[in-house]
Formats: sequence, C-alpha cells, structure tokens
Amino acid sequence: MRSNLSLTIVATTIFALFHILVVAIPVLSSGGSGETQAFAAAIFDLPLFWLLGLFPAGRAVLYGSSPLAYILVFSVGGTLMYAALGALVGRGMHSMIRAFRAA
Repeated sequence: MRSNLSLTIVATTIFALFHILVVAIPVLSSGGSGETQAFAAAIFDLPLFWLLGLFPAGRAVLYGSSPLAYILVFSVGGTLMYAALGALVGRGMHSMIRAFRAA
C-alpha cells in the first residue's frame, strides 16, 4: 500500500509542478493577457479550452470579460487537471509494476 501511495504522490506532484512552471507562472505573471501565456494555456490546457468554448459563459472567460476568472481557471483548474492526470498515471504505473512482479 505504501509504494502505491508514494508512486501516486510522486507522479501527481511531477505533473502539477510541470503545469505550474509551463502555464500557471506565465498566466499569473502576465495578469491573464498577452499572446505567450495564451499559447501556453491553449496548448497545454486544450481540454479546458474546449470545455469553455462549449458554453457562452465559458467563451466570455476565454475572450476577456473577466481576467480574474481566466487566471483562476487556467492556473488553478489546469493544475488540478494535471494533478488528476498524474494520479492516474501513478496508479497505472503501480498496477503495471505489481503485474510484472506477480508474473
């Protein structure tokens, strides 16, 4: 159980730190405006862009009605999305290691 938890925590941390470095810091430092942070957010947070584009309120967030909402969605929401993905990868790695050890 301990190796399962530690591998999941390590993968979650790595994925979340990657997102913080690549997207959250540029979004926060630019105040949610500018092309560079928008490209980083669009490339690395494509599922969030797609989801926001489906709804009128989401399109308002994307196209500048509220910079604070934009910053929160892509710095906090994106980091949580990457952390969840890291947890899934960590659990998958643990399952593969356990299967190879049993074989």
